[in-house]
Amino acid sequence: MAENSFVYIVMFLLFVGLGVILYKKSTIKSKPAHLKKEEIIKQYEYEMLKLISKYEKDSKLLSQKKVEFLKQANKELHQNIFFDENEAKALISKLASF
Repeated sequence: MAENSFVYIVMFLLFVGLGVILYKKSTIKSKPAHLKKEEIIKQYEYEMLKLISKYEKDSKLLSQKKVEFLKQANKELHQNIFFDENEAKALISKLASF
């Protein structure tokens, strides 16, 4: 009888622990869409400025790297759920003007 009660206590504690973990996971707050969007935009701008500063002495290589970066950014933005087509184009145009 003592063995069975020990097993029941352990099972009960496991279920309570699992319940607590699931509850905490469901209450984690995510950032609003406009904040995520701003973070993504800032990250692309930062990457472009970093690229420019890295290749500023060689304009030919800089142009090549900018085109590669813009193609990659364009592809990523069109797959991103936070940006519609017009917003993606506007951000690519802004990045291209750097």
